[in-house]
Amino acid sequence: MQQLYYQISLLQQQLKECMDRLVQMEQRFEERNSSPSSVHIEKIEYKFDQLKVETLEGTLSIGLTPSDLAKYNAEIPNLYSVNTLQDNTRQYISEQIPLIFSQGEMIYDPEGNALTPAQLTDQLMQQVPQRIDYLQQNHRGSAPLSEEQLSALLKRDVSHALQALREKQPQG
Repeated sequence: MQQLYYQISLLQQQLKECMDRLVQMEQRFEERNSSPSSVHIEKIEYKFDQLKVETLEGTLSIGLTPSDLAKYNAEIPNLYSVNTLQDNTRQYISEQIPLIFSQGEMIYDPEGNALTPAQLTDQLMQQVPQRIDYLQQNHRGSAPLSEEQLSALLKRDVSHALQALREKQPQG
C-alpha cells in the first residue's frame, strides 16, 4: 500500500511539473504573439545577372508627368491637350453623322462594307493623332497652332471626310 501511495505522489509531482511547463509555454507564446515582430535587414545585395524577371509592370516617367503638364499648361502658350482635342473631335463626329446620314440609312465604307455610326466614329478617331501631326507639320504660320485652331482644322477635315463618304454611298 505504501508503494502505491508513493507512485501516486510521484505521478502527482510529474503532473504538476508538466502543468507548470505548459503554463510557461503558454506565457511565452502569448508574449510572442502580443508584441509585433519586426525584422531589421542591414543590407541586401543583388546579383542582377542571377535575377530572372517574369513580368515587369508599372510606369516609367521621363520628363513631364500628366500632373506637371497640367501645372505648366497655363504658363506655356499654345500647349494643348491631345486628349481634349480627341474628346472634342469624337463629340463633333457623333453630332455630325446624324446630320449627314439620315436616320436608319445604311452607311457603307469605300469597299462596300456596312458601317454603324459607332464604327464610323472609331475609324475616323483612329486617324486623329496622325491628322494632328500632319496639321502641325504643314502649318506655315510663325506661331504654332493653338488648341482652338487645331480643333477647328480637325472639324473641317472631319466634315470633308464625312461629305466625301456621303457622296460615295451607293444610290438606291
